[in-house]
Amino acid sequence: MTETETRSAILLADDNLQSSLLKESIEQKVAIKITLVSPECLVKGTLDLNEQPVDFIVADFPALSNQHIERYHEVLEQALDTVQEILLNAPADIPHSEMLKWQNLVGLFYSSDNLDTLVNGFECILRGEMWMSRKLVFEYIKFYRGRQCAKTSPYFTKLTKREQQIIKLLGDGASNTEIAEALFVSENTVKAHLHNTFKKIKVKNRLQALLWAKNNIASNEFVS
Repeated sequence: MTETETRSAILLADDNLQSSLLKESIEQKVAIKITLVSPECLVKGTLDLNEQPVDFIVADFPALSNQHIERYHEVLEQALDTVQEILLNAPADIPHSEMLKWQNLVGLFYSSDNLDTLVNGFECILRGEMWMSRKLVFEYIKFYRGRQCAKTSPYFTKLTKREQQIIKLLGDGASNTEIAEALFVSENTVKAHLHNTFKKIKVKNRLQALLWAKNNIASNEFVS
């Protein structure tokens, strides 16, 4: 899939003028087609991600109750494909425990963010990167890995030297731009290597790759 190809998303938000304007504003500036879905569809059981497959779920954080999130997880469990998640309008002091409920989170936007920030973030996400702080990324890693990797997995040793370098940098939270600068290669080269590496280690997105790195690469490998 090329960067210019239009991606699809569901915006879980109250069906009102503000949500409609947000949807239209993002669609005008980013190559993404958004369908507005009320959170009440989760309660009614009318949302099926297999009948309506999308690349992203964009959730308006204030519009979702605990019941909505519970029902959303039930819908997600039935989905055949992995759907990446983006949270909108989060408060600045949102507890990390709340965000950890979203296992495929690739983007976090705060209620104070303006449209330009949303557009920049969505473009970053569509390039296969994440839009959130490194602190939050490593909170995810600590929460989901459950243990420290003591011995490097044989799957890591089967990667090429360049792929090993890139996955280690990614495991440290580096962006594609930072990886390219560290290795003196282009961002397109980094993207190509990441695509091949993701296939080899059987992960579907950047967050899963981060977790894989922490679970399969011993700490001594990073001291080099």
